[in-house]
Parts: sequence; structure tokens; C-alpha cells
Amino acid sequence: MASLLRPAAIAAISAAFASRATATTLVAKCPTRFAWEDAQLTDNVISNSEPSLFGFGDDVGTGAASSSQNDNAGGPDCRAMPGDASWPSDETWALFNSTLGGALIETVPLAAACYANWPEQRDAAVCEYLTSHWNDPHLHVEDPTSAMFPLYQGRTCLPTDDPDGSDCALGGYAAYSVAATDVSQIQLAINFARNANLRLVVRNTGHDFNDKSVGAGALSLWTHKLRDIQFLPDFDCRGYSGPAFKLGSGVMTEEVYAAAEVNGVTVVGGECRTVGIAGGYIAGGGHSPMTSLVGMGADQVLSLEVVLPNGRFVTANEDTNPDLYWALRGGGGSTYGVVTSVTIRAYPQIPHTTLTYAYTTSPNVTTETFFESLGVYMSYFDRIASASAYGYFLVTSIGPDQYLFSMMPLWGANMTKPQLTELVTPLLDDLVSLGIAITPNITEYPSLYNAYNGTFGPEQVGGYDNHAASRIFPKENFEPAKLDDTLAAVRYAVEGGGILIGYNIRAAPNPTVNQTNSVNPAWRKTTGFFILGAAWAANATDAEIQQTSETLTDDWMARWRAVSPGGGSYGSEGDINEPNFQQSFYGKHYPRLLELKKKYDPTGLFYAPTAVGSEDWYITDQLPWIPTQNGRLCRKK
Repeated sequence: MASLLRPAAIAAISAAFASRATATTLVAKCPTRFAWEDAQLTDNVISNSEPSLFGFGDDVGTGAASSSQNDNAGGPDCRAMPGDASWPSDETWALFNSTLGGALIETVPLAAACYANWPEQRDAAVCEYLTSHWNDPHLHVEDPTSAMFPLYQGRTCLPTDDPDGSDCALGGYAAYSVAATDVSQIQLAINFARNANLRLVVRNTGHDFNDKSVGAGALSLWTHKLRDIQFLPDFDCRGYSGPAFKLGSGVMTEEVYAAAEVNGVTVVGGECRTVGIAGGYIAGGGHSPMTSLVGMGADQVLSLEVVLPNGRFVTANEDTNPDLYWALRGGGGSTYGVVTSVTIRAYPQIPHTTLTYAYTTSPNVTTETFFESLGVYMSYFDRIASASAYGYFLVTSIGPDQYLFSMMPLWGANMTKPQLTELVTPLLDDLVSLGIAITPNITEYPSLYNAYNGTFGPEQVGGYDNHAASRIFPKENFEPAKLDDTLAAVRYAVEGGGILIGYNIRAAPNPTVNQTNSVNPAWRKTTGFFILGAAWAANATDAEIQQTSETLTDDWMARWRAVSPGGGSYGSEGDINEPNFQQSFYGKHYPRLLELKKKYDPTGLFYAPTAVGSEDWYITDQLPWIPTQNGRLCRKK
């Protein structure tokens, strides 16, 4: 396996790119901003409009908020809501829209066409289309407010075939959205929300298990229209020389993979097609089929452009605002500002080979044998991840005392078919020795883009009959001393009805990128990341959902936490009810992240469930275990 791309080889390739950059006249020296990033709000413009509405906040680190701001300690206890005396008047909203150039959108729920209480939207043909496409994420991506996973939005307006349906309400959806196409509009929205004491949410694609991009009565910043992609074949800046991409914050995984293919390179991106690379993906850390080879998505970032909570537009990189640069790469979204673009490094185009197979319990494969086989696979985790490969698999019940294992796939980045075959043969032989008949399908692809399209189908969204939690297990959990206990905890959850989506993965060391960032330290010592889903019937009552959610958090996941001290969880795919989320999602970085939150956002303008600093706030009128976003956002006293 010596031919695989290791850190030393990565460094050599980077050096080759650096030499090429020196020899060519097409070198991009710390690239300029996108044209729409040069469209910025200025003090001059504000002084000639409405400073009390659109004025900037104080500069970072200057102490108390200005008179036009709501001080975090002495300001209103709750954010304004429609109907409040402090809610902006229709005339003020009209002025705001005019100042934005008409970019303000008043929310109409996506499924309003199905409901009698939205007569102006009612349309049977549109309703039929929405119903048939509701699970397609692209439907929700192109809507300014819709939630892909509507459980915590409040399930207030879902498609229905009831001709008399009249219970479509905004629920947790924002009241208004700004369809941003330049930086000045983002600055205006941030300043307006801060000065008017509005709840502010940030939405790119809406791909979030816990509906962090919705909020009742909020002003939503919709960044999905910022879709520019610029390839920089010879980027030379701050110690890095080589290929890179500059991406607008609205760019999705499927788009950047396609752009990399066209330009003959490879990039680190997500598994799901509609994940926003420069949004919550990088902000949360970002795992990838490339992670076992070159590290996390956040590790690839060379520079970011961001609008701060005070409305100012800045650059964050190793030299400029380095503390912000550290926090934005892994410290969570909707916390420190709105990223407008990001520059990430790229790698040479390399082959990718995948392995898929599946098996179930049967007369020849008992339940004991099935779970023994899972333990056998887990015992190979370190060998597989250390070879820069990545496993993505499913374990679930398919009937009483019947179970399915599906490898979906085991992915070898920079591996040929013979190389991946050599790596996995001992594992497959061990499974056969247990009496498990395997029909492996090994396919070699010339590039990541081809492997991605040949392996991962479109994701399904729109459901509200399940919820998930996750655990980042230390590597030691899959070594002999702890493997049996780990397997017992996993088995308990699966036999109880849990659905396991597993990743055999490591955050590979990579000397060619800056891995000193705020990515959860648990990622740096893992070879296994498991998501556990809990499901209920589509017509389940709130009480039934509460019971299932409590079982997930306080029974199944409690056993996982107990068996993996020093582990953590992935905030981007985590449990909204996660106990001690500060440690689980952020680890030892949390104190510094909280300090930076107070520095950059002293008024607490940015809020999202389980985000840094969110413990200072609460949502009113909540059911235990189903914390929706359709209440008022208030500050804890």
C-alpha cells in the first residue's frame, strides 16, 4: 500500500504546484473579492439614510454597545415579534425593502398552495407537485425559508390532500427573508436586525437536522444566491502555492465537485449534494469521503470573507483577524457573522475505488453471528482509516430478530481496484469464515466526481418521523480492550430499534494545510463516527415523539457516551437535546469560542440551537424533548 497518497506525498505535490506557480505568469496573489463583495455599505450612505435603523455597531472589542444597539446585559429580554408595539411598522419594512433594492421577501410557507387559509396561494396543481417532490432537497433549497427536516420548525404547514385544510401557519418560519446578492444587503440586514431588536437567522440551503436556520418572527438572511465559483489554478498566498477555489457561500457540494472535475482537480466536500460548502459545512468542521486522506473540510480553508455582527465586512485568514479565522473553521454556524465567500485548497485529480456489499440475518446467519460480524468489521477500523480509506455503512432491524448490514460504500481515495482489494481482503475473508456470504462489488473511478455520482444517490428530506443523535468515538473504542463494550452499547441501541449510520473515518494529519482550528478535538482521535436514528409512526402523537426522543438521548446515547469518555459529537449532525452540548460539540475549544463570541457579538445578535453562547437564550412555550423554533427568543436572566 506504499503507493497511496500520504502526507509526505501531499507535501511533494504541493511543492510541485508551487514550482509551477513560480514559473507561470498566471499566479493569483491573494485573489480579489467577487464583484458583489465590493458592493458594500458605507458610513456615508448610512449618514444620508436612517442611522437609527441601519447604522453600524461598535467596532470589535470597544466595550459597551452604541446607543443604536441593544446591549446584551441591559437590552430587552426578548426579541421583537409580529404584533409587538416594538415590531417595525409596515412603512419601516417598506423602507427597508427599498434600501435593499427590493430583496425583501415576506414569508409564504412552501406548502401554502395546499391550504384553504391561504386563498391567494391555493392551487391544486402546485400542491400536487409539491407533494410528489417534497422529499427532493432541491425543492427546499430554492425556497427562502423552507426546512428540509421540519420537526423542529413545528410541522405547521406540510403538504396535505385535505381540501378543507386550514392549519397552515408560519410556525418557526422567519417572518421575512433577505435574498442577498451582494455584501451591502447582508450588512443592511444585520444592522437592521440588531437595531430593531429582531431575531436574526441565517439560511443557505436549509440542510440541517435541527432546523437551525429557522426562527419564529425572525429576519432571515438567505445566502443561497451567492453561487459564484472561481478556479485559481496557481494560487499563491500566505505560504500556500497551488490550485484553489474561491466559492460564494451559496455553493453546494454537487456544484463544487462538478467544478473540480471540469478543472481536473479534487476538493474536499460533503456527502449530501445540497450541503452548502461555505456555510454550515465548513463552520461545523465538515467530514468527507476525502477526510481519511487529507483532513476535514474546515482544514482546507485558506481565507474567508465575512460580515460581522456589527455590520462591518472583513477578511479572516492567518494574518488578518486570525482569531476569527480560527473560530469560523469548526466553531459552528450562525455564531460569529455571515460568511460571504471562502477560498479552499484543491488537490490533483486522483482515482477513487469503492466497495459495496450487503447481508442480513438468515437461517445460516444468526443474530449472534450478525453482531459478531459487526464487531469483526469494527476491529479493522484503524487499519482501514490509516490506509486513508473511509467506510459508510448502515445497520438496522428489518423485522423481529432480523437485521441488515449494508456497506454503502467502503471508499478508497487515491486507490486503484487492486489496492483496495488488497486492503479489504482480510476483512472479507473473516466474514466468510463466519458463514456470511458476501458478493463484493468493487468499482474503480478516474475521479472523485465520477465516484460520487456512481455511489451516492440524491438524499431524501422532508420527513418528520425520526430524529438522530451522533457520537465521535475515540480510536481506542475499536481496539481489543474496549471493542466488546463498544459493540455491546451499539447492539443495545440497534436491538432497541435504533438505526445506525456509521462512518469508519479519521481526520487525517495534513502538513500542507492549517489544521490549527476550532474543529471538535474529538475528530482528531477517532476512527469511528456513528449517527443513531430513532423513528416513530408518521401519525405519532407529541407524547410518543417525546418518549422516543428521550429514549434516544437518555438511554441509547447515554450508553454510547459512557463507553467513550473523551469522545464527542458532531454538531452538524447531532442531537438537539444533547446534554452538555458545549463539551460534546466543541470539546476543549468551548471556553475560547465563547470568549470570541462575546468579543465579536456582544449583543448576542446571532443565535442558533446548540451554537456557542446559545445557553444564554431560550425559546418560549416549548414541549420537553421537542424543542421547536416557533416560540419567542428570550434572554435568560
